[in-house]
Amino acid sequence: KRLEHVGDELTHKIFEELNLSFITPFDREDIYELAKGIDDVLDLIDHVADLLLLYQIDKVEPDAALLLTVVSRAIGEIHQSIRMLRQMDYESVREHIVRVHEMENEGDRLYRLFMGKLFADQKDAIVLLKYSSLYNEMEHAIDKCEDLMNSIESIMLKNA
Repeated sequence: KRLEHVGDELTHKIFEELNLSFITPFDREDIYELAKGIDDVLDLIDHVADLLLLYQIDKVEPDAALLLTVVSRAIGEIHQSIRMLRQMDYESVREHIVRVHEMENEGDRLYRLFMGKLFADQKDAIVLLKYSSLYNEMEHAIDKCEDLMNSIESIMLKNA
């Protein structure tokens, strides 16, 4: 929750600075999209954490843990890409973009597999609803990671 709050504060600070700055390192719209994308990913991660608490899930099922691992790996790739933006080395950033795209495909595949398994095997309707909701939010977070990488790629292509 604290990280999501810090992320919101940073996003608002970026928007304020955009309004005050005459010269920016990238187009204002690109900086806005980048900040908004980061905020969207943080919001979804925070939402997943909230659901874990709300649903009183003390021990995450292995399938959910695997989806969380994909989210975590995608965030790591995003972090590295953002750190590389100043160098404008498209080829280096492109490797991260491709990896996140592959992770998004993996997330889609795992989501379908785990949802199918959940509906086939889970007889407790409450548990089914909890994990269905969690899987959906995790998959959405992975999608947002790919959207964010698409924004980074757009910035790179415009400025390389």
